[in-house]
Amino acid sequence: MKATGEATAEFQKTTFTIRSLPVGIALFIHNFPRLVRAKRADRVSDQFAEKIMLAVTAVNECQYCTRYHTDLARETGMEQETITQLLEHDIRSAVDDDERPALVFAQQYAETDGNPGRDARNALRETYGPETAADVLAFVRAIYIGNLLGNTYDAIRFALAQRVHAGRQCLRSASTGISRVVERLRERCRV
Repeated sequence: MKATGEATAEFQKTTFTIRSLPVGIALFIHNFPRLVRAKRADRVSDQFAEKIMLAVTAVNECQYCTRYHTDLARETGMEQETITQLLEHDIRSAVDDDERPALVFAQQYAETDGNPGRDARNALRETYGPETAADVLAFVRAIYIGNLLGNTYDAIRFALAQRVHAGRQCLRSASTGISRVVERLRERCRV
């Protein structure tokens, strides 16, 4: 699902690709009932869930998710300092030992494009038990997909802006070239 630019004039954030978008949509559909169950089960508090959301968003840098989940985190009573630390990848300072394994897993999930590995998943289950680990994973998957959707939208806007810019430059070059030709014609054919 990663698509990162290689040149500075390319969009640099993780996005869906034409191939990965249907997979992402299928994963979202598959994950949605799990997410609903996780919210209802209340094994993961709203504040803890927002910390998970911010940890993943810090990796993917989705501007929409950053704003939205920052606001939700504040509504849960999270302090701005904690929000800032999470968005700066400073999990060690932001959370206590009970929450840290979930947030490390969340970041690893995002950094590995949804493939943190069997050991990471097993460690999550061992730390929280199978039900809470499944809840954490549901939150992680939901925000990861949301991040990529937001970034994909921005990538499309970026590509369109680049094309408009290129089109304008082409028109300027053509206009300059035509002006030169007209000026030369005027010099040669004085009337």
